[in-house]
Amino acid sequence: MKILKVLLGLFLVGAVASCNNNDDNGQVAYGGSNVVAFGNPIARDVFVFEGTGFTEIQVPFGFVKPTTENTTVTLTVDTENSVGVEGTDFTIVASTVTVEAGETNGAFVVRLLEGGAVEAGKKVVFNISSDKVDTAVFNNAYTLNVSRSCTVESFLGQFSSNTWWAGPSTNEIAFGTAENSLEIVDFWVDNATAPNFVMSYDPDTFVVTFQEQSTGFVAAQGLIFARPAEGKTSRFNPCTRVLTLEVNYWIPNVGTYGDKVEVFTGI
Repeated sequence: MKILKVLLGLFLVGAVASCNNNDDNGQVAYGGSNVVAFGNPIARDVFVFEGTGFTEIQVPFGFVKPTTENTTVTLTVDTENSVGVEGTDFTIVASTVTVEAGETNGAFVVRLLEGGAVEAGKKVVFNISSDKVDTAVFNNAYTLNVSRSCTVESFLGQFSSNTWWAGPSTNEIAFGTAENSLEIVDFWVDNATAPNFVMSYDPDTFVVTFQEQSTGFVAAQGLIFARPAEGKTSRFNPCTRVLTLEVNYWIPNVGTYGDKVEVFTGI
């Protein structure tokens, strides 16, 4: 029996009760009925850039085991739970995809239109179905949050914040020295050699990442460091000029102050 291969880190939830035998290599294999579902993650922020006309993305899906015959999978819009309107804000390039026998996954293509995109964003929810197998009870809805994007240059400048680390303050955010990097100027005021909070960003998604860095502040138990909060995503919106950082403050070999959400709003 073929090994259950989980699509894109997809859904072991719900499959456990049907994993009732092993394959020739002694690995657990799926023995239940086949189902179709969206791939992880099932929610995504997407930006449409000015002057591009549209942005195309793929919406992945898969089966929990290979199909036994050619199978048609259909993408539909959940209009009741969507703000975006098909034909105005987006189009589905092909609403049906045929997956050949023996395959386990595929993807739809959705075109997000610049003309309908707004800075505040619009939500679109999709559902999935198939002509040969049932839809899974998990990962059966896919949500896009679509926003019009501005330039990173327009994001820079002065920001107000009320962070766990610094309390109420005004901060300058500027380009860093490395490509696709930003710095919050003098955020680590106690760090004489490296006072700026340095971070990198993805120019397509505006997801922010940063390395562990010293705050320069020495508490009674030792020097406090800042690192990314595990499993959480930092990001900024260049149009609304809001930066949200998921930070874990800690002292090595001592402990952590926990995860903190640090928000900076352009002024």
